[in-house]
Amino acid sequence: MNERATKELLHAIKTASNVDQFMPTLAPSFTCRPPAEYLAELLQVKQLTKSQVIRQANLTPATGYQYFDGKRRPSRARMIALGFGFGLGLSELNTMLKRTGYATLYAKDEWDALVIFGLVQRYDLNHTDDLLFQYGLGTITADN
Repeated sequence: MNERATKELLHAIKTASNVDQFMPTLAPSFTCRPPAEYLAELLQVKQLTKSQVIRQANLTPATGYQYFDGKRRPSRARMIALGFGFGLGLSELNTMLKRTGYATLYAKDEWDALVIFGLVQRYDLNHTDDLLFQYGLGTITADN
């Protein structure tokens, strides 16, 4: 299936006089998916195991497996940690966040800016957490 352009979707939504004019035809174009579904897809694409990603994301095994199994919904920070666990770059991480219903990293937000810097510099999660902590912004892996 061809993905419809965002501008096309926005135009259809803005010009509709009621919801029934666009929802039936646009619903297949919406990209938000449950995190567990997207994580399973990434495992296949990246050819990694759950345990590898969980370890690299500094998650406890019990919590990490619950995220992968869909028993718990990770917070945005935990999704970012999982992105580090997968070794994602900035673009891939933002796509993951967008497609699972979370806000993308925003350069005008101080915490996000340091995470972006860590990703661009290819820092691991621990190094990025150290950077955030150095600036008094907590960490990605701190309990929320």
